[in-house]
Amino acid sequence: MSTEPELHAAHRRLKAQTRIALGLGALACVLTLLAGLEAQREIQEARSDLQKQLVDLDATNRQARALAGQAQEVSHDLEGRVVGLENRIADAQAQQTALEALYRDLSVNQEDTALAEIEQAIAVANEELQLAGDVRLAIRAMENADRRMERLDSPGLLGLRRILDEDLRRLRAVPVVDLAGMSLRLDNLAAAADTLPLAAAARPAVAPRAARTPADGMWASLGNRLLADLGQAVRIQRTDGANLPPLAPDQAFFLRQTLRLRLLTARQALLAHDETTFRGDLRQAVRWLDTFYDRQDRSVVKTAETLHQLVDSPVSINVPDVSASLSAVRDARAVRQARPAAKGRKS
Repeated sequence: MSTEPELHAAHRRLKAQTRIALGLGALACVLTLLAGLEAQREIQEARSDLQKQLVDLDATNRQARALAGQAQEVSHDLEGRVVGLENRIADAQAQQTALEALYRDLSVNQEDTALAEIEQAIAVANEELQLAGDVRLAIRAMENADRRMERLDSPGLLGLRRILDEDLRRLRAVPVVDLAGMSLRLDNLAAAADTLPLAAAARPAVAPRAARTPADGMWASLGNRLLADLGQAVRIQRTDGANLPPLAPDQAFFLRQTLRLRLLTARQALLAHDETTFRGDLRQAVRWLDTFYDRQDRSVVKTAETLHQLVDSPVSINVPDVSASLSAVRDARAVRQARPAAKGRKS
């Protein structure tokens, strides 16, 4: 009898333990399910992050490839520049070596070097006189040679210096012709040739009306009015010489262009020291101004005055040469070069 209650109590305890175990198992299943869902969510987030990282990595890879291509192009460019710089350095070194050798050769004898420089300066002056007739540049070159002679200060070259001073004095006595200024004036006149008014297009000056006198009658008033109207309708213009008919537009154009070409041809003759052509073209231009252009216009008068001044200006002058100085310096160099050869034969 005493064991049955114990069995019932044990059975109840077993049921309670079973329920507790089932509850704990259900709770564990729920927790496991929740943990699985959370793990799946984390896995999805990790996959999303991984995909973003892969996309960023792919973009970074493409950018790195582009940068690598640019770096390769820059590298090729730098290699080409380095090769060019190396070639330039080699050329500079070769030029430096050649200059050093030349300097050593020129430094063997200071007087020989000075004579070579003086001969070059005198040769430049001679070329300027013969080819261009430019006395100012020739004087400048001769003055450079004279200053070099002063620094040399050699008693054995006094004869050469005397000849050089004489040639320089003759060059300084030559009158200077401003060819550049005359050429510029002709250029300005040629540019303004199209704006000069023609005589055929100039209007005659209108004479002032006479003061009206009181009319004696109706017929006298009518006659005076008719004469006044006729005077306004008909105008008579007188010019020196033959009357000039009106020029057609194409004739006026060719006349202006021909005057412009005359002035440009005179400029070329000026630069070529062709005095005959220069004066002939300017005189022809002056005749055309007097014949076809309006001499009452101020610009025409000023142009004619300028042309008259240019006609009277000297173009070609007798330019002396400096052949005496050139021959003297060459003789001096030949004498100095012959001395070492004579010494070598004696030894």
